[in-house]
Amino acid sequence: MPTKPVHPPVDGPIVVVGGGIVGLSCAWFLRDAGAEVIVLEAGEQTGGGASRGNAGAICPSLVEPLAAPGMVRAALDDLRRPDAALYVHPAYMPQMAGFLLRFTRSGTAAAYDRGATALVQLARGATAAYDRLADAGVGLHARRDGYLMVFGSQEAAAEERARVIGVSALGVCSPPEPLLSGVQLRAYEPLLGDAAVAGFVIPAERWIDASLLVDDLTAAVRDAGVDLRTGVTVSALHDLDDAVEIDTPGGTVEGAVAVVAAGVWTRDLVAPLGVKLTMQAGKGYSFALRPPRMPGHVLELHDAHVMATPLGDRLRIAGTMEFDGTTDRFHPERIQAIVRRLAPLLPTVDLSDRTEAWVGPRPMTPDGLPILGPLAAHPRIVLATGHNMLGVTLGPVTGEVIAGLVFGDGPGIDLSPFAPARFRR
Repeated sequence: MPTKPVHPPVDGPIVVVGGGIVGLSCAWFLRDAGAEVIVLEAGEQTGGGASRGNAGAICPSLVEPLAAPGMVRAALDDLRRPDAALYVHPAYMPQMAGFLLRFTRSGTAAAYDRGATALVQLARGATAAYDRLADAGVGLHARRDGYLMVFGSQEAAAEERARVIGVSALGVCSPPEPLLSGVQLRAYEPLLGDAAVAGFVIPAERWIDASLLVDDLTAAVRDAGVDLRTGVTVSALHDLDDAVEIDTPGGTVEGAVAVVAAGVWTRDLVAPLGVKLTMQAGKGYSFALRPPRMPGHVLELHDAHVMATPLGDRLRIAGTMEFDGTTDRFHPERIQAIVRRLAPLLPTVDLSDRTEAWVGPRPMTPDGLPILGPLAAHPRIVLATGHNMLGVTLGPVTGEVIAGLVFGDGPGIDLSPFAPARFRR
């Protein structure tokens, strides 16, 4: 059964901790429902962390747990290789042990199916949530031209296409178009090289410039009357049973409910409350290229673990996963690893002419599911974090779900698979 509201009616402001895409989405939907909302963002501008430099993918069709059967073994075999798509720095390996153990356990067929079923609940509402935001002028620059999925083998392309067909049957996305051979694929998108052996199009999927999305959300929440405060670092959360108090350098902020959407930093904020979240900062990298021609779709380059997103006059390349215990340390060799994997796929692109190099900490959970809902012992503290690589796709619908949970008739979906308490098991 769908989870019920936290403490209806809420008497007092709802304080959202975190001003990224998820936090701003929570703030907008809460305010749209009639709540008084305060947002506390540690950065001097909104959208720090993983929000601004990512691929900007709004792709319900690609929503699935990271720990898929067969992928876990390959990832674990490669994670010490410096050029691997998933890389753990050797010195950080001991701290990753618990996470990797849970990641391995989540890679069974049964666990994957449970996770995929749970994610489909959220994904069904993803595009509708973006449509609601568009009515308020948010994200009007988003494109809806679909994704070109590119593979190094016919077998891999056919397997992924079959998965997307199954997802489309659940009402999450449009059905994929027929398989393309390598010759057909390269005729369809001349930017691709001979390493592109097979693929298919997922029509109507959307993408967006994530930085412009953050700017739009920031303006929208302010226009709606949200008290948005930047440069405010939260040091502690206190549950007073009938209210919450939030410590900041400028004093205490009081509210009826705290919604913590602080990405990977949520882990440290709730630890003093006796809550241990198995969540790690999986750093993603991106940079921009100027290809001789701009593709008409997002290119999902499966074997390279890279997404290439057309953003005006530049092609944003985003990919890789790095765990080193930091949230912002930039390692140029990770960019070089992406370039090496990209070279045979985009042979006519000057990969040395790169701009906008970026790194951001994705909040990764070992089962690939977000962390959504109230803390069991502190129901006035509600978490909205752990979106892995799905923050742009699921950010707005997460805001809608959290608004229903805290200030409405309930979230409309079963939140038990996403509960913070699942990490105690």
